[in-house]
Amino acid sequence: MITEASTSSTPIFTLLELPVPIIYDILSRLPLADIFRSRCVCKMLLKLLKDPYFSKIHLSRAPTLRTNLILQEHFGKWGAVHFFVFDLSESTLSSCSSIDDDQTIYCSSLSKRNSEFSFRTNGLTLVGSCNGLLCFYSNPPSRPFYVICNPILGECIRLPQLTAPSMLYNYDNRSGFFGYCPRTKQYKIISFVDRSFADYLNSVYSRKIIVHIHTLGSDSWRKVENAPCPKRSPFDPFLNGALHWITDSEKPSELINSFELETEKFEFVAPPVHFNILYMNKVSWINVGVLRGCLCICYIYEDVLFDVWVMREYGVRESWAKEFGIDMKFYCKLRVEDLHRPVRFFGNGDMWFISSAGSLVSFSPQKRTFKELRSIGIRRSEVTIHNLSFISLKDVVGEKNPDLQKLRIGSRDLMFDL
Repeated sequence: MITEASTSSTPIFTLLELPVPIIYDILSRLPLADIFRSRCVCKMLLKLLKDPYFSKIHLSRAPTLRTNLILQEHFGKWGAVHFFVFDLSESTLSSCSSIDDDQTIYCSSLSKRNSEFSFRTNGLTLVGSCNGLLCFYSNPPSRPFYVICNPILGECIRLPQLTAPSMLYNYDNRSGFFGYCPRTKQYKIISFVDRSFADYLNSVYSRKIIVHIHTLGSDSWRKVENAPCPKRSPFDPFLNGALHWITDSEKPSELINSFELETEKFEFVAPPVHFNILYMNKVSWINVGVLRGCLCICYIYEDVLFDVWVMREYGVRESWAKEFGIDMKFYCKLRVEDLHRPVRFFGNGDMWFISSAGSLVSFSPQKRTFKELRSIGIRRSEVTIHNLSFISLKDVVGEKNPDLQKLRIGSRDLMFDL
């Protein structure tokens, strides 16, 4: 029997009496909402949670506990971004319906109503996500610009404008990339611009791909000409300190390109040995990503096969090996175009992609099964993997940077005006 005297003599320890590393370990495992509540408990917890060391621990652990998805909707002149959190436990995902099931099972939708939070983008286009920071691009008639923000901390910075275009040329923004160099601890934005000149009277035409590079925290852009241009944006481009993409070149040796963030050099990565010109002519679509820490390519061959190949040893062409393939005729309920928008490969080998029917779908190579995870809806939208983090822009660009802005908090949405 426990008496009042015995209970009163039992020592009571508070969280703050624990060693700081243990406190960080505990806090980093909490859901996002609980972390924000902890910031309001006392000044000491607020100080600990604002420390850059905590943001690094939280960022390293977050992908193993849950997956955050960003759904960007394009409608009107505004557009919006919605954030969703997925529990990666098998029990959670197994509750989703199978595409091959005859019975219809309700699959909750990805919409503003059931999102963790949302904010309006005011016509900006999402370029990429890196360490909890989002990169947006705007292309007004005058001069384009980029924006970096951390939505959960309410921080935003508008980057210096790109070099003013010349009236002699036509400019077309092709794509952009956003990445982080672990060695230099710098964030960089790479912008590809297609510059062309046409004089039809004299039959003169010229074209150049110009790359503008910006280091977050600096006040200017650097220009590189004649760089390999991406054919499309990759779904998971960062590996070994470099960004990767598929080029628009017809040469097999120039199919995959990389950009080393530290040296700012472009390098070609050799494709699988069987990728010759004849084979490439039968590939209707191809993209590049990362699977279990290895570079991978996924492509549609002869409109009936979806193949995934992995480069086991980076930079060694002979190390390419086929990971899995999907016979599109066998899985008759999927159309070829359904696999044109991969979202991500996970550690267990599962692939998430967006189907043309407007659903987030998971494919398990081991079980050879498809599962419909969530419906997206009929609006034109894009889905991106995003790790919510507490990385502060103040630690990246400097607390006194005059371009830092606070995101305006609305009554229901997180919005910013630029």
